[in-house]
Amino acid sequence: MTGPVVVTRRGPALWARIDRPGAGNACSSAVMAGLEEWLAAADEPGIRVLVLTGTGRSFCAGADLTEATALLRDLTALRKFLDRGRRLVRAVMAAGVPTIAAVNGAAFGGGLELLLACDVAVAADTARIGDRHIAVGQVPGWGSSVLLPLAVGPAAARRLLIAGETWTGEEAARRGLVSEAVPAADLDRHVDTLAERIAALDEAAVRRMLRVARPVVAADAWDREWTTLTEHVTALATQPE
Repeated sequence: MTGPVVVTRRGPALWARIDRPGAGNACSSAVMAGLEEWLAAADEPGIRVLVLTGTGRSFCAGADLTEATALLRDLTALRKFLDRGRRLVRAVMAAGVPTIAAVNGAAFGGGLELLLACDVAVAADTARIGDRHIAVGQVPGWGSSVLLPLAVGPAAARRLLIAGETWTGEEAARRGLVSEAVPAADLDRHVDTLAERIAALDEAAVRRMLRVARPVVAADAWDREWTTLTEHVTALATQPE
């Protein structure tokens, strides 16, 4: 597969590499389409693990603000764009095989939410990770307000959300946001080894383990976040220029 998402088979793992380094690997509609195809390919014979990573210095900088801003005059289209990202994150959470985020660089906003959606996240020690919606005058809508408290506890989650702080890969590992941080040069090799280890386990047991290992999130938590986001973007779209 070509385009802004490069999908490659590496043994039992299917890797998706977001390939928009000039745009921080931001999630445009084209990127979301590529990731949807990657998820659909998980049903191919022999695929036991899905891996998500990015090209260059970013894992994913979040939703493509250029595309989103261009849609401010069409609220229906903007909501559709944002809802597509929300559904993508939830589809990653529901994937039929284990998912690994290989966090090679900056993971902000929607990039953090994609990280949180994966079953396991391994970061380069040089990665920078944070919610940072607040830094660009936005609020989350793809799950960080829902999933961050489950990952790092409510106090640390509030600090990331409200203060817009950024953690290094090493600090993210200490705080439990990622499972471990490794030297950047070793990241792909380390994740390859982890994927092979998972793939060697009993397939039926792994699939059932996903049912009990993945977080259970109340529907009203998702609804509260989405309602807040739609109120926010509606206010932005209708304010005087």
